[in-house]
Amino acid sequence: MADEHSEDPRARAEGCDREPPISERRAALAASDTRRSHSRRSDPARARRFAERRISSRESDRPRTSFSESLLESLWNRTPEPDYEIAASKKVPRTTGSRMMFGAVAVVLGLTFTVAVVQLTRTEDGERGTADFLAGQIESRQQDNERLASDIEERTAALASAQRSALTEEQSRELDALARTAGAEELTGPGTIITLRDQDRAEAEDDPRQTTAAENRVQDIDLQIVVNGLNAVGAQGIAINGHRLTSASAIRSAGSAILVNFDPLEPPYEVVAIGDEELGDRFLAAPAADYLTTIRTEYGIGSQISREERTLPAAEVSAPRFAERTDPGPEAIL
Repeated sequence: MADEHSEDPRARAEGCDREPPISERRAALAASDTRRSHSRRSDPARARRFAERRISSRESDRPRTSFSESLLESLWNRTPEPDYEIAASKKVPRTTGSRMMFGAVAVVLGLTFTVAVVQLTRTEDGERGTADFLAGQIESRQQDNERLASDIEERTAALASAQRSALTEEQSRELDALARTAGAEELTGPGTIITLRDQDRAEAEDDPRQTTAAENRVQDIDLQIVVNGLNAVGAQGIAINGHRLTSASAIRSAGSAILVNFDPLEPPYEVVAIGDEELGDRFLAAPAADYLTTIRTEYGIGSQISREERTLPAAEVSAPRFAERTDPGPEAIL
């Protein structure tokens, strides 16, 4: 007993400070784990909480994905056909009322389509029939006009032949001279051609002196001055754009158009005069030629004079008009 209690205190202190060997530490850890495991098995609530903490810790370690990323992945990885097939397989049974409604709608649509087609067909047939009728009327009137024109030519030739057969030679020569003067026959001979043109639009825009578009166009007064100038220097016959002038002819304007014998003309305006070889020279020395120079300088109206052999058509012979003397009455005496 004395020996046990007489153990060296330093040795006891050294034993306390010395680290236990590895085997002892492993054994101590195993024992502590065993105790904890035993305590968890003995306490179910504590074991459940421990399991939940382990599961939550595992889930927190996983990489998280957003809702949009998961939706895009689902759309990318699987096709929508199965969804449509599933929806199609779930057919809603049709009731008697729905079948009747569907049939009524189909009947109404069919009738509407049929009526529209029939109406359209009738409209097209009616329009086609009207167009064909009008075309036939136009063609018939044209044929009537051609027939009447041919009849007029035949009757005119027969009348001329009858007149010549009834006249003497001297009377025939006099009649021919009067017909040429009146423009009732064609006239061929040396021609003086005067062409008038409206001012070019580009030139009118570049010229600051031009004020209105009407001043840059040929007017009826311009043609009247040219025709009177040609008659003054000895023209035997005159035509404007193929319209033969007579003593009863009129040169007028209607709006922007120029009328000769009530027929509208299109520019350029070609005035053809038949006379002798010196007709053009006499016209260039007349005041009418100076007038053409003035309107060309002031308004840009172009004019050109040429000479060549030409033939003027016969004028349309109108019904003769005779002047009759009437009693003026007392109110006419001043």
